[in-house]
Amino acid sequence: MARNDLVVRGREDSEAATRRAANTVDYVRPWLAAPALIPAGYLTHWLWGDLGLGTGLAAAAITAAGGVVTYATHRLTNSRTWYAHHIATAMTGGSAAWLALATAFGPGRPLMDALIIGGSAAAAIANVHQWARSQGSAEAARTKGAGRILPTFEEVAAKLRIKDIKAKLTADTEMQQRHTLTLENGETAESLQNRGKELASAYGVAPGAIRVIEDQSRADRAELVITKKDVMGKLIPWEGLNPDHVGASIADHPLHLGVYEDGEPFTNEITNRHSLTVGMAGAGKSVYGKVKMVQVAARCDTFTLAVDLAKGRQTLGPIEGAIGWPAYTKKDARLLLEALKRAIKARANHLADQGHSQWVPGCGLSFLYLLVEEAAEVVDFDEIVEVARVARSVGIQLELSLQRATWGNLDTDTRANLGDGLCFGVRDHADASFVLPDYVTEAGCDPSRWRKSKPGAFFAAIEHTDPDRHTVAVKAFGPPSTNPAEENKVLKAAADSLPAQDGKLDPVTRAAFGEAYARFLEGRTGGAAPLVETASTDEHQEDEIVTADHDQEHDEMDPIVLTVPDDNPDVVGDLDTEIPPLEEGQDFALPVRKKGTKASAEKARAAMDSLVEEWGPGRTFKAFDLKAELREMGVERSKSWLYGQLSRLEGDGRLHHEDDGSWTVLETRQLVDA
Repeated sequence: MARNDLVVRGREDSEAATRRAANTVDYVRPWLAAPALIPAGYLTHWLWGDLGLGTGLAAAAITAAGGVVTYATHRLTNSRTWYAHHIATAMTGGSAAWLALATAFGPGRPLMDALIIGGSAAAAIANVHQWARSQGSAEAARTKGAGRILPTFEEVAAKLRIKDIKAKLTADTEMQQRHTLTLENGETAESLQNRGKELASAYGVAPGAIRVIEDQSRADRAELVITKKDVMGKLIPWEGLNPDHVGASIADHPLHLGVYEDGEPFTNEITNRHSLTVGMAGAGKSVYGKVKMVQVAARCDTFTLAVDLAKGRQTLGPIEGAIGWPAYTKKDARLLLEALKRAIKARANHLADQGHSQWVPGCGLSFLYLLVEEAAEVVDFDEIVEVARVARSVGIQLELSLQRATWGNLDTDTRANLGDGLCFGVRDHADASFVLPDYVTEAGCDPSRWRKSKPGAFFAAIEHTDPDRHTVAVKAFGPPSTNPAEENKVLKAAADSLPAQDGKLDPVTRAAFGEAYARFLEGRTGGAAPLVETASTDEHQEDEIVTADHDQEHDEMDPIVLTVPDDNPDVVGDLDTEIPPLEEGQDFALPVRKKGTKASAEKARAAMDSLVEEWGPGRTFKAFDLKAELREMGVERSKSWLYGQLSRLEGDGRLHHEDDGSWTVLETRQLVDA
């Protein structure tokens, strides 16, 4: 009895592969098997029933042939379901045995009685099985709107020879299928996680569509999540501010920032925690940051701040109506962060006076939200480390957004204080491991599969949600269309509709901000932030002491002439002048490099250029190695300056940034792969 409820389709229409619903023929077919044996029994008995020894030989031959067919059925159905394997084998063997007996003794009673009873029972079992598969069961439930129907876990386990694991289907929607797994005989979730690609192949889904999630309370439990329909590549436009949330407290409603891949809304409560957002350029993290900024600014008890030293006003300029205090230069960023440090202490004292251990609505303080775009430019600021360490409990959320959160880009002390982690598409799996917890990446969550092909797709390990939701992909709200000209259309309208943020700043924080914030307000015209000359300013100002001088391009520098006192001004030499050998007892000493001294901006850059030239083509080094060498040469500079100069040399074609974070010196004529 063959199963025909699985439709096998080609690759082009595999997305539409479904199980055919049972019809009348499917229910009638099992009842025809037993009646078909009756004429076969009469025929074999008529041919060989009265041959004496020949009758026994004929019955033995039928038995042997039936045994071969039964064994073949057993082997061929070994990878099928329990019903297909055991019931089909039993019915084949039973039919062969009945036919052999009918040949020898005739198909009359009691063999006819046994055939009617046994055949009816087998047909009834087949009908019940057919009905269960069409209606749904614990192993394979089919619900309205379930979309594509996948093989059962039992079928997949048989194909892959997975043992000691039982699965119960708990949800089957158009987007996902979820199973609760029971692990027996010492089986672990990790062993199933390591077979993710095999499971994806057996289920016929994308390589990254399988996730096996450990139960944090029991080692013999796990959850299998199969994504049937990938919605991460689809754009979900942000519809604008929710009127019910505008003017409400930040504690009244969580921020609605996107949709989980299973259709549930993604929300986030940002009080009492900091956040780290990582994603490569083009992965959608900037749009996510702007949607979040506007929603925070719409609340009645918030004040927003922002820092972007890399792109200036390019990213945040369109939503400046939602930003209370932006900073786009290193000087302004330091002033903002120093003011925030003063505010932390003042706010902590105020909360103590009010009897609060942390910020709560109605405590007399505005909730502050600070977004730092391209945070790699400021992570070496001592102020940012201190803000991350002590600001959380006084009603300040710090969100750092950067492309890679490697050890070289983010201080470990700062990382330890960032509770929430959001990872958009990244270059490789190692980048995701710096942001997401191990239990998320080990479950099969790999944002490097997206890179920047699916903007707005990310995984979110945030305190606001249960840990089992950390392994579900999220699609962030995006612009109205894929047209870059419309990216800020809805965002700008929403930001411009909000009242001035300054009106919501509490007196305690305003006093702590002091003269720096007062000067910023004086420079504002028409409610917009003051324009900052960024086009002619080097993103990576080299002096650690803040100055207003702009950094000039390398090719505009005047030539540097290094001079030392000449002990013998009367001696004039050229290339042809013979150098006399030293007399016995004479010697000379090489100059010793001075450590810890400051060099001018031009000398620092010249020292770096000369060092790279001295190393020569093919030399591979880390940023730490370069900084150590420069320190030996008397050049002390910040991490942001160092990475800025590395980027400059890369742009000039003199260096190439490798995937492992190292740098390789190139020949001047050598081309770098785009």
